[in-house]
Amino acid sequence: MASAYEPARYRAYLSEPITRCPQREKGRIQTLVQKIRSTLIAPPFETSVYVPSLVTSPEKRSDMTAEHVYLLDRIRIVEADFLLVVADRTSFGIGGEVELATSLGKPVIFFSRESQLSRFLIGTPVNATRQNTRYFISYREWRDLKQELLPLVAAVIEQLNRSEVSSIPHWELGARLRQLREERKLSEEALATRAGLVPDQIRMWEMQQSDLKAVFERYRPDEIGDISLNFRQLEQMINPGLDAIHRLCFALEVSVAALVGEQADQVPEQGPAKMFGAFHSQLRDARQESLQSRARMYDITFREYEHLSRILVDEVMESSYPSRQSHHITESEFVEALRSIRHTSFV
Repeated sequence: MASAYEPARYRAYLSEPITRCPQREKGRIQTLVQKIRSTLIAPPFETSVYVPSLVTSPEKRSDMTAEHVYLLDRIRIVEADFLLVVADRTSFGIGGEVELATSLGKPVIFFSRESQLSRFLIGTPVNATRQNTRYFISYREWRDLKQELLPLVAAVIEQLNRSEVSSIPHWELGARLRQLREERKLSEEALATRAGLVPDQIRMWEMQQSDLKAVFERYRPDEIGDISLNFRQLEQMINPGLDAIHRLCFALEVSVAALVGEQADQVPEQGPAKMFGAFHSQLRDARQESLQSRARMYDITFREYEHLSRILVDEVMESSYPSRQSHHITESEFVEALRSIRHTSFV
């Protein structure tokens, strides 16, 4: 049983009915899911499928609190490239997972045995099955599902390959929010009251990597998988909405730029040193994220990953002209570095 994503080039989060699904139906869905996983992990898809029912369902982890289930599934959706939705039964969880994917712009593929699905559910703008007249793939068994599902997955992957998201800078909103709140000597409760929000929302939005580690340290890594988000993923995980940001800024008496950051932080008017520092930080983060993406495609050890990080990230940042370096690590660049570590030809 995989507690997290297996090493693969792409990642898919499989959303399925769990809590109110009859046992017999669960068995059928589990068999279907296993066929999907075994097919997608192989070429040409090279996609690891995360199945929450194998990790956070009441049967698997009855001791996990509702708050921790919410947070862990949120993390796994952030890590995913796209969602697969088994919409065979009414499920509150599926609706929440699809809404989070929508807010992050992650493609969603729906398939169902039902003749109709909620139009609110399938009306999401990230619905990759929108071209289908039903807005979802109708199926009875795996043999007919795969005829439509696999070409659609291939099309989604092709679209992912054209994305330039790795070059997008991140804003350390969580750290900024905590700093501004503490400067004003406000507790989470006091800020929430001022902004008309809930204290636990403030706590989640202020989370850093160390906070996530602390939350899940009571569970074994082999039970729930590793919890390790890069800066961009952490930004996506907290992801407060525009209205919440507006409320926070009003309560803190600051501009949106003071809380979120703006492109002006990177232009010469702010000073050459500040501009270079911002670029330097973004380049390092982008290359680290690109390295993580490449590493998932190969069977490498943790020690090898550390060496690769030193070669492809640290040494680049220490070079004379880091500004000439790409935010993206190419496959040939990665393979050459891996070959130099192993001192063998790499095929």
